[in-house]
Amino acid sequence: MKRKSIWAAATVLLTALILVLCIPQARIQAQQIGDQVLLQMKFIKAGPQTQGAGVLQTGEVNSLSAAVATATLTQVVAAPTSGSIYLRGILLEKVTATTGSVTVQSGTGTNCGTGTAVLLGPVVIPPAGYLRLDIQVPAAKALCLQTDAATTSVRALYD
Repeated sequence: MKRKSIWAAATVLLTALILVLCIPQARIQAQQIGDQVLLQMKFIKAGPQTQGAGVLQTGEVNSLSAAVATATLTQVVAAPTSGSIYLRGILLEKVTATTGSVTVQSGTGTNCGTGTAVLLGPVVIPPAGYLRLDIQVPAAKALCLQTDAATTSVRALYD
């Protein structure tokens, strides 16, 4: 009988010892995983996105062009010296229910006056809101937008 109680006490002590040794390891491992996730994130402190020095960046950084609401082809992003523009989408701020159109084009020269190529459109009576495009503008080409007139206002989201 005494042996059974000694074995029972030893089993309880051994189980308690195992639990004490294992639990801190689980906390340390969770902390290490959290630290690794933080190391993968970048803090923005320089470059073109200096508006938010010390801002934690966890996704993509894009730029929003000026609004275009004219029937004249208007350059919204200048041609880069190297590489190309990646058009994420367009933001239609103002549209009418019965008229309106938007065209996305690329080209060179003033307001894409030469070498013009239509990338999208004309999209007639587009819905207001964000329209995801994911279009890569050809290398060394500017990005231009054109609407039907003042009844439609559009911006480009690009990087």
